[in-house]
Amino acid sequence: MSLQYGRLCTVTSIGKTATDKEIWLITLGRENAPGKPAVAIVAGVHATQLATTELAMQLAEQMLFSATIHDSTAQLLSEKTFYILPNVNPDASEQYHEKLRWERTGNAQPRDDDRDGRIFEDPFDDLNGDGLITLIRVQDSSGTHRVSKHDARVMTWANKAAGEKGTHQVYTEGIDNDKDGLFNEDAEGGVNFNKNFSYAFEDFKRETGEHPMSERETKAFADFMVTAPNIHSVFVFGPATTLLHGPTSDEKISSNSAVLKAAVKDDSVTATVANIYKASIPTIGAQKVDPSPGDVVQWAHLHYGRFSYSTPGWWIPQLSIEAPDSSSKQELQDLSFLEWAKLNDMPGVFLDWQPVSHPDFPGKQVEVGGFAPYAQNTPPVYLLSAVAKSHLQFFAKYGNQMPKLQIVNFKAERTQDNNTRITADIKNTGKLPSHAAVGDYLQWVQKIKISLKLEEGQTIVQGKSVTSYTSLKGGEKISVTWVVKGAGYVVVEVNSPTAGSQTKQIALKQ
Repeated sequence: MSLQYGRLCTVTSIGKTATDKEIWLITLGRENAPGKPAVAIVAGVHATQLATTELAMQLAEQMLFSATIHDSTAQLLSEKTFYILPNVNPDASEQYHEKLRWERTGNAQPRDDDRDGRIFEDPFDDLNGDGLITLIRVQDSSGTHRVSKHDARVMTWANKAAGEKGTHQVYTEGIDNDKDGLFNEDAEGGVNFNKNFSYAFEDFKRETGEHPMSERETKAFADFMVTAPNIHSVFVFGPATTLLHGPTSDEKISSNSAVLKAAVKDDSVTATVANIYKASIPTIGAQKVDPSPGDVVQWAHLHYGRFSYSTPGWWIPQLSIEAPDSSSKQELQDLSFLEWAKLNDMPGVFLDWQPVSHPDFPGKQVEVGGFAPYAQNTPPVYLLSAVAKSHLQFFAKYGNQMPKLQIVNFKAERTQDNNTRITADIKNTGKLPSHAAVGDYLQWVQKIKISLKLEEGQTIVQGKSVTSYTSLKGGEKISVTWVVKGAGYVVVEVNSPTAGSQTKQIALKQ
Protein backbone atom coordinates (compact mmCIF):
# COMPACT_ATOMS: atom_id res chain seq x y z
CA MET A 1 0.00 0.00 0.00
CA SER A 2 2.71 2.50 1.00
CA LEU A 3 4.71 1.63 -2.15
CA GLN A 4 1.80 2.13 -4.52
CA TYR A 5 0.59 5.33 -2.86
CA GLY A 6 3.88 6.62 -1.50
CA ARG A 7 2.90 10.30 -1.70
CA LEU A 8 -0.35 9.74 0.16
CA CYS A 9 0.38 6.99 2.64
CA THR A 10 2.86 5.68 5.18
CA VAL A 11 2.75 2.45 7.16
CA THR A 12 4.51 2.33 10.52
CA SER A 13 4.37 0.33 13.75
CA ILE A 14 3.36 1.87 17.07
CA GLY A 15 4.49 -1.14 19.12
CA LYS A 16 4.64 -4.91 19.47
CA THR A 17 2.61 -7.54 21.30
CA ALA A 18 3.93 -10.15 23.71
CA THR A 19 4.46 -12.49 20.75
CA ASP A 20 6.33 -9.81 18.77
CA LYS A 21 3.48 -8.99 16.38
CA GLU A 22 3.45 -5.44 15.04
CA ILE A 23 0.59 -3.06 15.79
CA TRP A 24 0.34 -1.25 12.47
CA LEU A 25 -0.59 2.35 11.80
CA ILE A 26 -1.62 3.56 8.34
CA THR A 27 -1.32 7.32 7.89
CA LEU A 28 -3.22 8.86 4.98
CA GLY A 29 -2.65 12.47 3.91
CA ARG A 30 -0.58 14.65 1.62
CA GLU A 31 2.55 16.03 3.32
CA ASN A 32 2.84 17.32 6.87
CA ALA A 33 0.48 14.71 8.33
CA PRO A 34 1.15 15.75 11.97
CA GLY A 35 0.41 19.39 11.15
CA LYS A 36 -3.16 18.89 9.89
CA PRO A 37 -6.40 18.18 11.78
CA ALA A 38 -6.82 14.42 11.95
CA VAL A 39 -9.31 11.61 12.35
CA ALA A 40 -8.26 8.36 14.03
CA ILE A 41 -10.01 5.15 12.93
CA VAL A 42 -9.43 2.22 15.28
CA ALA A 43 -10.43 -1.36 14.38
CA GLY A 44 -9.98 -4.80 15.89
CA VAL A 45 -10.69 -3.54 19.41
CA HIS A 46 -12.91 -6.60 19.99
CA ALA A 47 -10.92 -9.40 18.43
CA THR A 48 -13.88 -11.57 17.34
CA GLN A 49 -15.09 -8.78 15.05
CA LEU A 50 -12.72 -9.63 12.23
CA ALA A 51 -14.87 -7.68 9.79
CA THR A 52 -13.79 -4.42 11.42
CA THR A 53 -10.15 -5.04 10.49
CA GLU A 54 -11.05 -5.91 6.91
CA LEU A 55 -13.36 -2.90 6.71
CA ALA A 56 -10.59 -0.58 7.92
CA MET A 57 -8.18 -1.97 5.32
CA GLN A 58 -10.69 -1.70 2.48
CA LEU A 59 -11.58 1.83 3.59
CA ALA A 60 -7.91 2.83 3.44
CA GLU A 61 -7.47 1.29 -0.01
CA GLN A 62 -10.62 2.91 -1.40
CA MET A 63 -9.71 6.31 0.04
CA LEU A 64 -6.25 6.14 -1.52
CA PHE A 65 -7.56 5.01 -4.90
CA SER A 66 -10.27 7.67 -4.82
CA ALA A 67 -7.64 10.34 -4.16
CA THR A 68 -5.93 9.43 -7.46
CA ILE A 69 -9.07 9.92 -9.56
CA HIS A 70 -11.29 12.37 -7.64
CA ASP A 71 -10.23 15.91 -6.84
CA SER A 72 -12.55 16.04 -3.83
CA THR A 73 -10.81 13.13 -2.09
CA ALA A 74 -7.39 14.49 -3.04
CA GLN A 75 -8.42 17.81 -1.49
CA LEU A 76 -9.66 16.03 1.63
CA LEU A 77 -6.28 14.34 2.11
CA SER A 78 -4.46 17.59 1.48
CA GLU A 79 -6.36 19.28 4.32
CA LYS A 80 -6.89 16.40 6.76
CA THR A 81 -4.96 13.41 8.06
CA PHE A 82 -6.48 9.98 8.62
CA TYR A 83 -4.77 7.65 11.08
CA ILE A 84 -6.03 4.09 10.61
CA LEU A 85 -5.13 1.32 13.07
CA PRO A 86 -6.65 -1.79 11.48
CA ASN A 87 -5.90 -4.34 14.22
CA VAL A 88 -4.95 -3.27 17.74
CA ASN A 89 -5.17 -6.77 19.27
CA PRO A 90 -3.47 -9.09 16.76
CA ASP A 91 -2.55 -11.82 19.26
CA ALA A 92 -6.25 -12.44 19.92
CA SER A 93 -7.55 -12.18 16.35
CA GLU A 94 -4.83 -14.60 15.18
CA GLN A 95 -6.78 -17.41 16.85
CA TYR A 96 -9.01 -17.48 13.79
CA HIS A 97 -6.09 -18.95 11.82
CA GLU A 98 -4.95 -21.48 14.43
CA LYS A 99 -5.46 -25.24 14.20
CA LEU A 100 -8.11 -25.04 16.92
CA ARG A 101 -10.46 -22.13 16.20
CA TRP A 102 -12.31 -20.49 19.06
CA GLU A 103 -13.49 -16.95 19.69
CA ARG A 104 -10.60 -15.46 21.60
CA THR A 105 -10.76 -11.92 22.97
CA GLY A 106 -7.70 -11.81 25.23
CA ASN A 107 -4.14 -11.06 24.18
CA ALA A 108 -1.08 -13.29 24.76
CA GLN A 109 -0.32 -12.03 28.26
CA PRO A 110 -0.80 -15.09 30.54
CA ARG A 111 -3.51 -14.43 33.10
CA ASP A 112 -5.14 -16.48 35.84
CA ASP A 113 -8.73 -15.60 35.01
CA ASP A 114 -10.33 -17.76 37.71
CA ARG A 115 -7.67 -16.72 40.27
CA ASP A 116 -6.95 -20.20 41.55
CA GLY A 117 -3.17 -19.92 41.30
CA ARG A 118 -2.99 -21.84 38.02
CA ILE A 119 -2.92 -20.67 34.41
CA PHE A 120 -4.63 -22.22 31.38
CA GLU A 121 -5.67 -25.32 33.35
CA ASP A 122 -9.21 -25.40 31.93
CA PRO A 123 -8.93 -24.77 28.16
CA PHE A 124 -11.40 -25.56 25.42
CA ASP A 125 -11.70 -29.21 24.39
CA ASP A 126 -12.62 -30.22 20.85
CA LEU A 127 -15.08 -32.99 21.66
CA ASN A 128 -15.94 -33.96 18.09
CA GLY A 129 -12.52 -33.32 16.53
CA ASP A 130 -13.67 -30.81 13.90
CA GLY A 131 -11.15 -28.12 14.88
CA LEU A 132 -13.94 -25.71 15.88
CA ILE A 133 -15.14 -24.81 19.36
CA THR A 134 -18.91 -24.35 19.35
CA LEU A 135 -21.40 -25.24 22.12
CA ILE A 136 -22.69 -28.22 24.01
CA ARG A 137 -26.31 -28.55 25.01
CA VAL A 138 -27.34 -30.88 27.79
CA GLN A 139 -30.93 -32.02 28.06
CA ASP A 140 -32.22 -30.87 31.45
CA SER A 141 -35.83 -30.15 32.49
CA SER A 142 -34.58 -27.45 34.86
CA GLY A 143 -32.31 -25.89 32.24
CA THR A 144 -31.88 -22.22 31.43
CA HIS A 145 -32.39 -22.58 27.67
CA ARG A 146 -34.98 -23.89 25.26
CA VAL A 147 -35.07 -24.71 21.56
CA SER A 148 -36.28 -21.83 19.41
CA LYS A 149 -39.87 -22.16 18.29
CA HIS A 150 -38.91 -20.82 14.89
CA ASP A 151 -35.75 -22.82 14.12
CA ALA A 152 -34.78 -26.01 15.98
CA ARG A 153 -31.09 -25.30 15.48
CA VAL A 154 -31.17 -22.18 17.63
CA MET A 155 -31.02 -22.21 21.42
CA THR A 156 -32.45 -19.29 23.37
CA TRP A 157 -32.92 -18.32 27.00
CA ALA A 158 -36.18 -19.58 28.51
CA ASN A 159 -38.32 -16.65 29.63
CA LYS A 160 -39.48 -18.08 32.94
CA ALA A 161 -41.32 -14.86 33.80
CA ALA A 162 -43.55 -15.59 30.79
CA GLY A 163 -44.10 -19.20 31.89
CA GLU A 164 -41.54 -20.79 29.58
CA LYS A 165 -39.72 -23.88 30.78
CA GLY A 166 -36.10 -24.60 30.05
CA THR A 167 -35.19 -27.83 28.33
CA HIS A 168 -31.37 -27.62 28.21
CA GLN A 169 -28.26 -26.30 29.87
CA VAL A 170 -25.83 -24.70 27.41
CA TYR A 171 -22.03 -24.44 27.75
CA THR A 172 -19.09 -23.75 25.51
CA GLU A 173 -17.68 -26.93 24.00
CA GLY A 174 -15.29 -28.57 26.42
CA ILE A 175 -14.77 -30.48 29.65
CA ASP A 176 -14.58 -29.25 33.23
CA ASN A 177 -10.88 -30.10 33.45
CA ASP A 178 -10.30 -28.68 36.94
CA LYS A 179 -13.65 -29.93 38.31
CA ASP A 180 -14.74 -26.57 39.68
CA GLY A 181 -18.17 -26.64 38.04
CA LEU A 182 -17.13 -24.21 35.29
CA PHE A 183 -16.33 -24.91 31.65
CA ASN A 184 -13.33 -23.45 29.82
CA GLU A 185 -13.05 -20.56 32.27
CA ASP A 186 -9.25 -20.49 32.17
CA ALA A 187 -8.34 -21.02 28.52
CA GLU A 188 -5.30 -19.59 26.81
CA GLY A 189 -5.49 -15.82 26.41
CA GLY A 190 -5.09 -12.86 28.66
CA VAL A 191 -6.42 -9.29 28.62
CA ASN A 192 -9.10 -7.86 26.36
CA PHE A 193 -7.94 -4.62 24.69
CA ASN A 194 -11.45 -3.18 24.95
CA LYS A 195 -11.60 -3.68 28.74
CA ASN A 196 -8.18 -2.32 29.71
CA PHE A 197 -8.72 1.45 29.47
CA SER A 198 -8.94 3.81 32.41
CA TYR A 199 -12.50 5.11 32.13
CA ALA A 200 -14.83 2.99 34.32
CA PHE A 201 -12.12 0.30 34.56
CA GLU A 202 -13.29 -2.78 36.47
CA ASP A 203 -10.81 -4.27 38.92
CA PHE A 204 -10.53 -8.03 39.35
CA LYS A 205 -12.84 -8.87 36.46
CA ARG A 206 -12.25 -11.37 33.70
CA GLU A 207 -9.92 -10.09 30.94
CA THR A 208 -9.67 -6.55 32.37
CA GLY A 209 -5.99 -6.69 33.40
CA GLU A 210 -4.14 -5.97 36.60
CA HIS A 211 -4.65 -2.22 36.20
CA PRO A 212 -5.69 0.24 33.47
CA MET A 213 -3.31 0.41 30.51
CA SER A 214 -1.43 -2.62 31.81
CA GLU A 215 -0.97 -4.19 28.37
CA ARG A 216 1.54 -3.57 25.61
CA GLU A 217 -1.26 -3.01 23.12
CA THR A 218 -3.24 -0.46 25.12
CA LYS A 219 -0.13 1.41 26.23
CA ALA A 220 1.25 1.60 22.69
CA PHE A 221 -2.10 2.88 21.46
CA ALA A 222 -2.45 5.49 24.21
CA ASP A 223 1.17 6.61 23.78
CA PHE A 224 0.55 7.22 20.09
CA MET A 225 -2.70 9.07 20.73
CA VAL A 226 -1.32 11.48 23.34
CA THR A 227 1.63 12.33 21.06
CA ALA A 228 -0.77 13.21 18.21
CA PRO A 229 -2.33 16.53 19.31
CA ASN A 230 -3.90 16.99 15.88
CA ILE A 231 -6.45 14.21 16.40
CA HIS A 232 -9.88 15.85 16.46
CA SER A 233 -12.08 12.75 16.47
CA VAL A 234 -11.78 9.04 17.18
CA PHE A 235 -13.91 6.50 15.33
CA VAL A 236 -13.94 3.02 16.81
CA PHE A 237 -14.99 0.05 14.71
CA GLY A 238 -16.15 -1.99 17.67
CA PRO A 239 -19.17 -3.39 19.54
CA ALA A 240 -20.81 -0.17 20.78
CA THR A 241 -23.30 1.54 18.48
CA THR A 242 -23.14 5.22 19.43
CA LEU A 243 -22.96 6.17 15.73
CA LEU A 244 -26.12 4.22 14.99
CA HIS A 245 -28.23 5.22 17.95
CA GLY A 246 -26.61 8.39 19.25
CA PRO A 247 -25.43 8.85 22.85
CA THR A 248 -26.49 5.95 25.04
CA SER A 249 -26.15 7.33 28.56
CA ASP A 250 -25.55 10.56 30.43
CA GLU A 251 -24.38 8.77 33.56
CA LYS A 252 -20.79 9.93 33.24
CA ILE A 253 -18.39 9.16 36.07
CA SER A 254 -16.96 12.47 37.27
CA SER A 255 -17.03 14.51 40.46
CA ASN A 256 -16.61 17.72 38.43
CA SER A 257 -19.96 19.23 37.45
CA ALA A 258 -18.33 21.34 34.72
CA VAL A 259 -16.91 18.21 33.09
CA LEU A 260 -20.33 16.56 33.25
CA LYS A 261 -21.92 19.54 31.51
CA ALA A 262 -19.19 19.47 28.87
CA ALA A 263 -19.79 15.76 28.29
CA VAL A 264 -23.50 16.38 27.74
CA LYS A 265 -22.64 19.18 25.28
CA ASP A 266 -20.42 16.75 23.35
CA ASP A 267 -23.25 14.21 23.35
CA SER A 268 -25.34 16.66 21.31
CA VAL A 269 -22.57 16.68 18.69
CA THR A 270 -22.55 12.87 18.73
CA ALA A 271 -26.29 12.88 17.99
CA THR A 272 -25.71 15.21 15.01
CA VAL A 273 -22.87 13.06 13.66
CA ALA A 274 -25.01 9.94 14.12
CA ASN A 275 -27.59 11.48 11.78
CA ILE A 276 -24.87 12.11 9.18
CA TYR A 277 -23.73 8.51 9.57
CA LYS A 278 -27.22 7.08 9.17
CA ALA A 279 -27.67 9.12 5.98
CA SER A 280 -24.69 7.26 4.47
CA ILE A 281 -24.95 3.80 6.06
CA PRO A 282 -28.27 1.92 6.29
CA THR A 283 -28.75 0.95 9.94
CA ILE A 284 -31.76 -1.35 9.59
CA GLY A 285 -31.37 -4.43 11.76
CA ALA A 286 -28.53 -3.09 13.89
CA GLN A 287 -28.95 -3.99 17.54
CA LYS A 288 -28.26 -1.28 20.11
CA VAL A 289 -25.08 -1.96 22.11
CA ASP A 290 -24.02 0.42 24.86
CA PRO A 291 -20.37 1.23 25.59
CA SER A 292 -18.87 -1.05 28.23
CA PRO A 293 -16.57 -0.46 31.23
CA GLY A 294 -12.94 0.09 30.33
CA ASP A 295 -13.55 0.39 26.60
CA VAL A 296 -11.65 2.60 24.20
CA VAL A 297 -14.57 4.70 22.96
CA GLN A 298 -15.34 6.12 26.42
CA TRP A 299 -11.65 6.61 27.24
CA ALA A 300 -11.13 8.53 23.99
CA HIS A 301 -13.84 10.99 24.95
CA LEU A 302 -13.73 11.37 28.73
CA HIS A 303 -10.05 10.77 29.46
CA TYR A 304 -8.37 11.69 26.15
CA GLY A 305 -10.75 14.57 25.45
CA ARG A 306 -11.71 13.95 21.81
CA PHE A 307 -15.01 13.47 20.08
CA SER A 308 -15.41 9.71 20.08
CA TYR A 309 -17.83 7.48 18.18
CA SER A 310 -18.33 3.74 17.78
CA THR A 311 -19.90 1.46 15.18
CA PRO A 312 -19.41 -2.21 14.31
CA GLY A 313 -19.44 -1.13 10.66
CA TRP A 314 -21.28 -4.28 9.61
CA TRP A 315 -24.09 -6.19 11.26
CA ILE A 316 -26.53 -8.95 10.47
CA PRO A 317 -29.27 -7.59 8.20
CA GLN A 318 -32.81 -7.25 9.54
CA LEU A 319 -34.97 -10.34 9.84
CA SER A 320 -37.65 -10.46 7.15
CA ILE A 321 -39.75 -13.27 8.60
CA GLU A 322 -42.22 -13.15 11.46
CA ALA A 323 -40.58 -14.24 14.70
CA PRO A 324 -42.26 -15.19 17.98
CA ASP A 325 -43.11 -12.23 20.19
CA SER A 326 -41.26 -13.86 23.05
CA SER A 327 -38.01 -14.02 21.10
CA SER A 328 -35.01 -12.45 22.75
CA LYS A 329 -32.76 -10.02 20.90
CA GLN A 330 -30.09 -12.70 20.61
CA GLU A 331 -32.59 -15.21 19.22
CA LEU A 332 -33.76 -12.71 16.61
CA GLN A 333 -30.17 -12.01 15.68
CA ASP A 334 -29.43 -15.73 15.35
CA LEU A 335 -32.50 -16.30 13.21
CA SER A 336 -31.65 -13.31 11.04
CA PHE A 337 -28.14 -14.54 10.49
CA LEU A 338 -29.24 -18.02 9.45
CA GLU A 339 -31.71 -16.56 6.97
CA TRP A 340 -29.11 -14.13 5.61
CA ALA A 341 -26.45 -16.86 5.33
CA LYS A 342 -28.84 -19.05 3.34
CA LEU A 343 -29.66 -16.21 0.95
CA ASN A 344 -25.95 -15.55 0.44
CA ASP A 345 -25.03 -19.24 0.01
CA MET A 346 -22.71 -19.39 3.01
CA PRO A 347 -22.17 -23.03 4.01
CA GLY A 348 -20.47 -24.05 7.24
CA VAL A 349 -21.70 -21.17 9.40
CA PHE A 350 -23.71 -23.55 11.59
CA LEU A 351 -22.64 -26.98 12.80
CA ASP A 352 -25.62 -29.30 13.20
CA TRP A 353 -26.09 -30.75 16.65
CA GLN A 354 -24.56 -34.21 17.03
CA PRO A 355 -24.59 -36.47 20.10
CA VAL A 356 -21.39 -37.04 22.08
CA SER A 357 -20.48 -38.94 25.22
CA HIS A 358 -19.49 -36.46 27.91
CA PRO A 359 -17.68 -37.46 31.15
CA ASP A 360 -19.23 -34.60 33.13
CA PHE A 361 -22.81 -35.60 32.25
CA PRO A 362 -23.09 -39.39 32.58
CA GLY A 363 -26.42 -40.77 31.49
CA LYS A 364 -27.57 -37.48 29.97
CA GLN A 365 -28.16 -36.57 26.34
CA VAL A 366 -25.35 -34.23 25.29
CA GLU A 367 -24.93 -32.70 21.82
CA VAL A 368 -22.22 -30.57 20.23
CA GLY A 369 -23.12 -27.90 17.66
CA GLY A 370 -24.01 -24.28 17.06
CA PHE A 371 -22.58 -21.35 15.15
CA ALA A 372 -19.05 -21.72 13.83
CA PRO A 373 -16.54 -19.49 15.64
CA TYR A 374 -16.43 -15.94 14.22
CA ALA A 375 -19.17 -16.70 11.67
CA GLN A 376 -21.70 -14.16 12.92
CA ASN A 377 -19.17 -11.32 12.89
CA THR A 378 -17.34 -12.24 9.70
CA PRO A 379 -19.18 -11.87 6.39
CA PRO A 380 -17.46 -12.84 3.13
CA VAL A 381 -14.77 -10.29 2.25
CA TYR A 382 -16.35 -9.34 -1.07
CA LEU A 383 -19.49 -8.11 0.71
CA LEU A 384 -17.50 -5.53 2.65
CA SER A 385 -16.50 -3.59 -0.46
CA ALA A 386 -19.87 -1.81 -0.61
CA VAL A 387 -19.78 -1.25 3.14
CA ALA A 388 -16.33 0.37 2.85
CA LYS A 389 -17.59 2.56 0.00
CA SER A 390 -20.47 3.80 2.16
CA HIS A 391 -18.07 4.56 4.99
CA LEU A 392 -15.78 6.43 2.60
CA GLN A 393 -18.74 8.62 1.64
CA PHE A 394 -19.46 9.23 5.32
CA PHE A 395 -15.87 10.18 6.16
CA ALA A 396 -15.79 12.53 3.19
CA LYS A 397 -18.90 14.28 4.55
CA TYR A 398 -17.47 14.31 8.04
CA GLY A 399 -14.14 15.69 6.88
CA ASN A 400 -15.87 18.54 5.08
CA GLN A 401 -17.74 19.48 8.27
CA MET A 402 -14.68 19.46 10.51
CA PRO A 403 -13.64 22.78 12.09
CA LYS A 404 -11.54 25.35 10.26
CA LEU A 405 -10.25 28.47 11.97
CA GLN A 406 -10.00 31.68 9.95
CA ILE A 407 -9.08 35.29 10.69
CA VAL A 408 -11.85 37.60 9.45
CA ASN A 409 -12.72 41.30 9.82
CA PHE A 410 -9.02 42.05 10.25
CA LYS A 411 -8.45 45.82 10.66
CA ALA A 412 -5.88 48.37 11.80
CA GLU A 413 -7.00 51.83 13.03
CA ARG A 414 -5.02 54.78 14.32
CA THR A 415 -5.77 55.77 17.92
CA GLN A 416 -5.88 59.30 19.34
CA ASP A 417 -2.49 58.81 20.99
CA ASN A 418 -0.86 57.83 17.65
CA ASN A 419 -0.81 54.10 18.26
CA THR A 420 -2.56 51.39 16.21
CA ARG A 421 -5.57 49.36 17.30
CA ILE A 422 -5.61 45.91 15.70
CA THR A 423 -8.94 44.05 15.69
CA ALA A 424 -9.84 40.65 14.30
CA ASP A 425 -12.52 38.00 14.57
CA ILE A 426 -11.42 34.38 14.85
CA LYS A 427 -14.16 32.29 13.29
CA ASN A 428 -14.72 28.54 13.10
CA THR A 429 -16.02 28.27 9.55
CA GLY A 430 -16.63 24.52 9.91
CA LYS A 431 -19.81 22.92 11.21
CA LEU A 432 -18.23 20.93 14.06
CA PRO A 433 -16.63 22.39 17.21
CA SER A 434 -12.91 23.10 17.20
CA HIS A 435 -12.43 20.42 19.86
CA ALA A 436 -14.55 18.48 22.33
CA ALA A 437 -15.89 20.49 25.25
CA VAL A 438 -14.48 17.89 27.64
CA GLY A 439 -11.07 18.70 26.19
CA ASP A 440 -11.18 22.15 27.81
CA TYR A 441 -10.59 20.40 31.14
CA LEU A 442 -7.87 17.97 30.04
CA GLN A 443 -4.16 18.50 29.46
CA TRP A 444 -4.13 16.22 26.42
CA VAL A 445 -6.02 18.76 24.30
CA GLN A 446 -4.23 21.88 23.06
CA LYS A 447 -6.58 24.85 23.12
CA ILE A 448 -6.99 27.54 20.46
CA LYS A 449 -3.98 29.85 20.59
CA ILE A 450 -4.02 33.39 19.18
CA SER A 451 -0.66 35.16 18.88
CA LEU A 452 0.43 38.66 17.93
CA LYS A 453 3.98 38.71 16.58
CA LEU A 454 5.89 41.99 16.57
CA GLU A 455 8.84 43.39 14.70
CA GLU A 456 11.81 45.02 16.41
CA GLY A 457 10.91 48.38 17.95
CA GLN A 458 7.22 47.54 18.40
CA THR A 459 5.51 47.13 21.77
CA ILE A 460 2.06 46.02 22.90
CA VAL A 461 0.26 48.77 24.78
CA GLN A 462 -2.94 46.81 25.31
CA GLY A 463 -3.65 43.08 24.99
CA LYS A 464 -1.53 39.95 25.31
CA SER A 465 0.95 38.56 22.85
CA VAL A 466 -0.46 35.04 23.31
CA THR A 467 -3.97 34.09 24.42
CA SER A 468 -5.65 30.68 24.74
CA TYR A 469 -9.35 30.07 24.14
CA THR A 470 -11.72 27.20 24.77
CA SER A 471 -13.70 25.29 22.16
CA LEU A 472 -15.48 27.21 19.39
CA LYS A 473 -18.70 25.76 18.03
CA GLY A 474 -19.28 25.55 14.30
CA GLY A 475 -19.90 29.07 12.94
CA GLU A 476 -18.96 30.70 16.25
CA LYS A 477 -16.40 33.51 16.46
CA ILE A 478 -14.44 35.43 19.07
CA SER A 479 -13.15 39.00 18.80
CA VAL A 480 -9.63 40.02 19.78
CA THR A 481 -8.08 43.48 20.13
CA TRP A 482 -4.57 44.82 20.61
CA VAL A 483 -3.10 48.32 20.74
CA VAL A 484 0.45 48.45 19.35
CA LYS A 485 3.04 51.22 19.45
CA GLY A 486 5.53 51.51 16.63
CA ALA A 487 5.83 51.30 12.85
CA GLY A 488 6.00 48.45 10.34
CA TYR A 489 3.93 45.27 10.22
CA VAL A 490 2.47 42.89 12.78
CA VAL A 491 1.40 39.30 12.25
CA VAL A 492 -1.65 37.64 13.79
CA GLU A 493 -1.64 33.87 13.97
CA VAL A 494 -4.40 31.54 15.13
CA ASN A 495 -3.55 27.90 15.71
CA SER A 496 -5.28 24.77 16.90
CA PRO A 497 -3.89 21.30 16.15
CA THR A 498 -7.47 19.99 15.79
CA ALA A 499 -8.92 22.91 13.81
CA GLY A 500 -6.05 24.22 11.69
CA SER A 501 -4.15 27.49 11.59
CA GLN A 502 -3.99 30.76 9.66
CA THR A 503 -1.59 33.70 9.61
CA LYS A 504 -2.28 37.26 8.44
CA GLN A 505 -0.12 40.36 8.32
CA ILE A 506 -1.19 44.00 8.58
CA ALA A 507 0.57 47.36 8.52
CA LEU A 508 0.54 49.66 11.53
CA LYS A 509 -0.91 53.13 10.96
CA GLN A 510 1.65 55.97 10.74
